[in-house]
Amino acid sequence: MAGLAGILFVPGMSNAGVVDGVQTADGLTIYLGVVPAAVVRGHPADHPEAQMHGGTRRGQHIMHVVAAAFDKSSGARITKANVVAHITEPGGIQRSVRLQPMTVDGALTFGGYVTFARGIDYRIGIRVERPSHMQPSQPMQKPHQMHRIAPVTVHFTYTHD
Repeated sequence: MAGLAGILFVPGMSNAGVVDGVQTADGLTIYLGVVPAAVVRGHPADHPEAQMHGGTRRGQHIMHVVAAAFDKSSGARITKANVVAHITEPGGIQRSVRLQPMTVDGALTFGGYVTFARGIDYRIGIRVERPSHMQPSQPMQKPHQMHRIAPVTVHFTYTHD
């Protein structure tokens, strides 16, 4: 059975209500998928996806938000990052959900459960914050300076139908 990440990130497939499910900014390409939590609940109890994020939540309109980030120039998958979905509803109501790392079929993505009401257009900002890293020393510079990587945020529109 194909894993959730494989299902979400196949070119040409629907992104379940996500408008323009691929965004590129500041050297990252970020994919967003939103699928019903019932898809994850359909896995056997011993399947890794059934245990993601502490187990699937039950209730109406619960969706599994999944994001994958790639370096635009190299195509390398971003595996070390804090990823947060900032969700804005009409009227300015906002909430944030930390997307947890998850590995499905050997591919690392980030995901979490969110409740969405039907028929509402949501704006979802995906913020990817990568850790600072040591930068090799250059002539006339201090050795091994820490290089801070600025966070990247892209925005998507999602309607739960």
